[in-house]
Amino acid sequence: MDEDVTNGVPLTAEDEFWMDKMRQIAADSIKSVEEAAKQLIGMITVMEGIYAAVLAFSGIKQVPEGSIVGVIVYASPILLWLIALFFALRVFKTKKYQYYSNSPDSAAETFQKIAAFKYKNLNAAYIFVCISFLVAAGGIMYWLYGGVAP
Repeated sequence: MDEDVTNGVPLTAEDEFWMDKMRQIAADSIKSVEEAAKQLIGMITVMEGIYAAVLAFSGIKQVPEGSIVGVIVYASPILLWLIALFFALRVFKTKKYQYYSNSPDSAAETFQKIAAFKYKNLNAAYIFVCISFLVAAGGIMYWLYGGVAP
């Protein structure tokens, strides 16, 4: 019978249930991070298309000469999306990890390294997407309230 590592008491059925749930979550963690990255890549692609359409049909044909602020304001979301796309794609980057095939500790450590790498890159992608929303909203406000005139 399994025992609770912290106090040596046998695990109850409920304890077993929660331990099994955590094992399943651990087993599915890489797959769920990769699925989230796929969704984010699709979302970034759609946002870039919508943003390009908004710029094309909003009356902003060109940024006046010397208006570096306008260029930065309107180009920043695209740059941020490209950076987010870079990090989201890194989730799928394969890497060679050395581990000892007969060592559970080595296997666990390698799994944790892989999961941490993927999660770190997914998190970075989400951060850049969130920042891009703020910058795009700022660009809209800039255009609406006296920025670059059409």
